[in-house]
Amino acid sequence: MASNTLFDRCHVNTNIENDVFVGIQKKDDYYEVDFPLGYHLSSDEKGLRKDILSLLNVLSRYIDKRQSELYDGLKNEDSSGIPIQAYLFLIKDFFERGYYRERETLYKVSKKGKINWRKTIKTQKPVMQGHEAFYLNFVVKKNTINEDELITLVHKYCVYESFEKFGWLFTSFVPNKPKTGLTVKMMLTVVNNKLQNTFKDQNKQLFKNMLAVLKQLHDDAQMEFKYGTYRFEYVWEKMIDKVFGISEKVDYFPKTTWNIWGNKKHDNAFLEPDSIMLHDGKVYVLDAKYYKYGWSGAPRHLPESTSINKQITYGEYIAKAERFVSGGSHPVVYNAFIMPYDSNGKMFPTNTPIYYIGTATSDWKYGTEKYENVVGILMDVKYLMGIDSRLDESQIMALAALIEEKCSV
Repeated sequence: MASNTLFDRCHVNTNIENDVFVGIQKKDDYYEVDFPLGYHLSSDEKGLRKDILSLLNVLSRYIDKRQSELYDGLKNEDSSGIPIQAYLFLIKDFFERGYYRERETLYKVSKKGKINWRKTIKTQKPVMQGHEAFYLNFVVKKNTINEDELITLVHKYCVYESFEKFGWLFTSFVPNKPKTGLTVKMMLTVVNNKLQNTFKDQNKQLFKNMLAVLKQLHDDAQMEFKYGTYRFEYVWEKMIDKVFGISEKVDYFPKTTWNIWGNKKHDNAFLEPDSIMLHDGKVYVLDAKYYKYGWSGAPRHLPESTSINKQITYGEYIAKAERFVSGGSHPVVYNAFIMPYDSNGKMFPTNTPIYYIGTATSDWKYGTEKYENVVGILMDVKYLMGIDSRLDESQIMALAALIEEKCSV
């Protein structure tokens, strides 16, 4: 039975068994929106629509393009090439401008038709007979009535497809499905031809988004509609890195080499931390863990020994290597795990975006160095998704201050 309200459509994952997909998927005759573990849904419909658009905005940046950084690490079924932004653009453009109608005057060179003398004189070479000039070809207004009707019809089809898939985000209205009599391949040809002959940027943008929708329909005509990912942990890592990390983190990667007998060398792949945050001359090694502890409160859902020891190795390398010495001093290095949670949820109702839950240590170290104590931080998912589009120094300062405060050394 189809869900009737926007609230019925929305679901927050538990990450138990197969409850891991994040995004939008069609179930029977309605669409379901699946939010990541730890997301707090708004209590009113207006806020819920903002929640959904925020989710789509995050997903579009990380999984929309098949050549994206994330896609290389995922199986084909783990992400989607559906052009979500194109669908949303067509809906927004329709609300603002309605259906596309040809308003550009197009011209062609011909021997007959309504002559544009200014363009003819400017572009065509006359034939001289005595003192008089004669034009054999003229620039005339192009008769594109049939073509104009076609592009409007195709636009109506693209608008219908957009509303059918995502219009419920904004309104219950769905336009009638037009009978085009055209295949998707034919509609692609119509829009491509129009794109090549238009000079207005706004129309170019419209046609490009129409092409994106039509290409998706052409490529995936038999596929079940699903937009999102089964591996949101990669998105979590990328959001943490984008908001808090530096782009030059490769400089902080420890490297290993095999010195093989016979004067041969083999360089291994770098050991790569998720994010390196710098603040006030200090280094913070951040490991984004999309774990369930913030939802369950169960210690078994915390990072395990291999992750803890790896963080200590990262910290020790940065703290001891001569390459990081500045002003005669080695840097102060901190370690932290960043895990998701709902700050307004039942398990940790703290109402604070970042929250300290404990410190991890290892018995092969004495814990006398700051980096030997890995601070556990819960970060509100909705908070992170809200700041993902910008780099705010105050967010870095707040995270740095909490890590320093809770480090036991």
